[in-house]
Amino acid sequence: MDREKTIGIALTLFGGILWGLSGISAQFLQQQRAISPEWLLTVRLLVSGVVTVLAAFYQGRVHIFQIFKTPYHVIGLFVFGLFGMALCQYAYFRSIYYAGAGIATVLQYLAPAMIVVYMAVRYFKLPTWGEGISVVLAMIGTALIAFHGNFEFAGIDERVLFWGLLSAVAVAIYSVQPVPLLRRYGTGPVVGFAMLFSGLVTAMIASPFDVPGVWDMWTYVGVFNVVVLGTIVSFNAYLEGVRRIGAVKGSVLSSIEPISAALLSWLVLGSQFMTSDIIGFVLILSTIFILAREKSSN
Repeated sequence: MDREKTIGIALTLFGGILWGLSGISAQFLQQQRAISPEWLLTVRLLVSGVVTVLAAFYQGRVHIFQIFKTPYHVIGLFVFGLFGMALCQYAYFRSIYYAGAGIATVLQYLAPAMIVVYMAVRYFKLPTWGEGISVVLAMIGTALIAFHGNFEFAGIDERVLFWGLLSAVAVAIYSVQPVPLLRRYGTGPVVGFAMLFSGLVTAMIASPFDVPGVWDMWTYVGVFNVVVLGTIVSFNAYLEGVRRIGAVKGSVLSSIEPISAALLSWLVLGSQFMTSDIIGFVLILSTIFILAREKSSN
């Protein structure tokens, strides 16, 4: 496997691991510190957007504004920011608020299947054997970890289904829609401006200066995890990985997130692993080797 694909796989996995940390932190902030998902989303987007744009400007100077010379690409940037990034994060926060990170994550990881269907319908591009198998294994593995082998769907709140499925749609959007922009303008400018613009829109709904909740050291740690590690670092890493390996493989590999969340719950919260969790870990991790082997044989 060439160096480009290896780096892409590593970046995608790293982004997924940090999303696991972000999900656990968001659940803690909402349930234990009364931080509203609307405020958390606004702060997350604004801070991440400003930092990413400044970093991109430091690297590329005025070249980062090239995207604004093409109106069609500016529209694409807004679509990516509002219906990809902002919608994905808000829907995910909402489903965590109603049901916790486990069920929210398993619903969000219907996205790889949605992407496969979209690519087949839109571009008449069927998944490779490795992609198809990996999508199935990742979904089953995520479900085993989230539900601990007890698939009780009857008691799931309709609001959880709505927001969870909406987050999956948004994941599919931000995995597919910005790829041409990323390849043309680079990850930093596209991700940074998308975050900044969508943050300005959400700020009209939830002002970042109207701070809710209970604040102590752990609140600050949680916000840092969500905003810096779970957004600035993770989104840039994931989308740079997608730029290198494609949307289907990227979305499959990002299913490392529930493993990250489960391990963090074990380390920080003292959660116990069940047999179904171990099976889920194996299924998800196997997708990494399947996709890597497929690439090396091409």
